[in-house]
Amino acid sequence: MGRISVQEATVLLHLLPGIGSARARRLREAFGSAEAVFAARESTLSQLPGIGPRLAAEIRCADPVRAQIEIARCQELGIDLLFLGGPGYPEALGEIPDPPLLLYLRGKRPDPWLRGIAIVGSRRTSVYGIETARRLSFQLAYAGIPVISGLARGIDTAAHMGALAAQGSTWAILGCGIDHVYPPENEELARRIAGAGCLLSEFPLGTAPARHTFPQRNRLISGLSSGVLVIEAPGASGALLTARCALEQGRQLFAVPGRIDNPLAVGSNRLIQQGAKLVMEAGDITSELALWLPTAPVAQERPLPSSLTKEERTVFAALGLEESPFDAIVARTGLPSPTVSSTLLRLEMKQLVRRLPGNAFVRVA
Repeated sequence: MGRISVQEATVLLHLLPGIGSARARRLREAFGSAEAVFAARESTLSQLPGIGPRLAAEIRCADPVRAQIEIARCQELGIDLLFLGGPGYPEALGEIPDPPLLLYLRGKRPDPWLRGIAIVGSRRTSVYGIETARRLSFQLAYAGIPVISGLARGIDTAAHMGALAAQGSTWAILGCGIDHVYPPENEELARRIAGAGCLLSEFPLGTAPARHTFPQRNRLISGLSSGVLVIEAPGASGALLTARCALEQGRQLFAVPGRIDNPLAVGSNRLIQQGAKLVMEAGDITSELALWLPTAPVAQERPLPSSLTKEERTVFAALGLEESPFDAIVARTGLPSPTVSSTLLRLEMKQLVRRLPGNAFVRVA
């Protein structure tokens, strides 16, 4: 094999069938770099655990042109390649047990990568599930928290649409190559997500969705997040696999309760029984993220940021240093309850307002 660049070697290693992200990382660690893997003797490669003669022969016969074509195709399609350990790679994914060696990104690369909230659930869902996913994702995105999901039918689609309605950021993690959209009816939604956030995949271009690709991508949905919210998951569902990944990765787990006679809610209700935090509003999530949020300096008469919206200033002005019940804030502002709720959440995330027990609020500044 002739001279090969670091990026080409990494892409080529990623493209080899039968290698996978875990083997690729072990190979890179064993030889010190991806280029050194392709320079190694076949006999040396075959002796490594999990490689053997067949994979060793494939590595030695790998054609660098494959990587060059993949890289050129990404450039043509406006797709960014993010390399594990390199600039722009999400820090949160580098912490999970099995991070992908390579990520494909379409849209706006976050800088920095904030730890968002993953919202997952059933593809078959009820009106209650759809409305709940849209409302909570709207409130989270309005507060500046990225909403992460998988672009699937049902809850995933509702979560992305709620975040977009709030003009917030949302990230879709695909179970196929990033040049595909699945399901096909979400083509327009994927385009909108790329404009406000990003699409991510670890699969090479041209990879079709398959039964094994969706469970594989679930660890990325949870890995990018600070917590996973499950809405309407039946007893056996991909959402429960994502919840399991969240626990293995040390992420927080949340669930929205459903009717006890609703088969679509059996899995999410069971998660609450097993210790997931029950969620009725976005504040139930943000109250658990205090350690994740940046700490604002304490100051007397702290001036309000000039970037506050008209609604934020109106709601803030309706608060005092004594606690104010939610209904009283609505009455003072004259704004609709959903607007006040979303605005309070955003002020809470900006650490200008603190939520108290009993759905009351007080100024921090």
